[in-house]
Amino acid sequence: MTRVEKHLLIIFGATGDLTRRKLLPSLYGLVTTKDIANQCIVLGVAPSALDDDSYRSWAYTALAEAGHDEPEARAWCDRRLFFERVDRDARSYDGLRRRIEAVEAELDLEGNRVFYLALPPAAFPPVIEALGEAGLSSGPGWTRLVIEKPFGSDLASAQELNALVHRYFGEDQLYRIDHYLGKETVQNLLTFRFSNPMFESVWNRDRIASVEITVAEEIGIGTRARYYDSTGVVRDMVQNHLTQVMALVAMEPPINFDADQIRNEKVKVVEAVAPISPEKVVFGQYEAGTIDGAPVPAYRDE
Repeated sequence: MTRVEKHLLIIFGATGDLTRRKLLPSLYGLVTTKDIANQCIVLGVAPSALDDDSYRSWAYTALAEAGHDEPEARAWCDRRLFFERVDRDARSYDGLRRRIEAVEAELDLEGNRVFYLALPPAAFPPVIEALGEAGLSSGPGWTRLVIEKPFGSDLASAQELNALVHRYFGEDQLYRIDHYLGKETVQNLLTFRFSNPMFESVWNRDRIASVEITVAEEIGIGTRARYYDSTGVVRDMVQNHLTQVMALVAMEPPINFDADQIRNEKVKVVEAVAPISPEKVVFGQYEAGTIDGAPVPAYRDE
């Protein structure tokens, strides 16, 4: 296993839905199963009026909801989680820099930092600029910037965001990620296809009539109304998550399983897809109903 260096993971949007339902449970599972608990310290960042203790309680509740209701989870929160309140004021980022340095000094970290933006797309530019202006685009060790999808709302805005990022961060510091690719089912597609001669030999247009990709959500928008009303489910799911799955299903075997080679084959798929006619698309919003007997309000009501 690759050695994980000691680092500080700074999560922006530390009290949001993505952090609660995905990041914290996944991170806890990673540090416990891979024995890297002492290598990763988490500093949550949000405008919420919390401190270390109240954030740890919030985080433990999130882990318990994910099935980690155990003493080890609480101990991990108490030892490895910190919180810093930051708003849009640039002075907050000077305070953030001092807090980062204080945590690193307290825990004898090596100055390696990961800034993870689990934020709505509109928040990316001001946060990236504030990090750069506060001198946080580099540090004593290595620095990484992780940007969640969607990266821009169209080509022009994606290029504009890219230019802003490169004003402060080098390309080798940057990770544009799609957390959907971390799902085991999605990761197993490559193994399922290319490691099974029985499937690989018939995985082509001469043997397969059609492919249908379905996303069945069990929850409504919850606390994500602002995100869905501004970004929308098409940008949230179709142009990133589902396009990635489509590319994994349709791509040719890469020369090797190097990241760049897989990317190259995915790009060929995307470039080969015919434009989608608006007349063949149905848009809608869900109405009230039930899931497992429990009532679910309509989109607009929720």
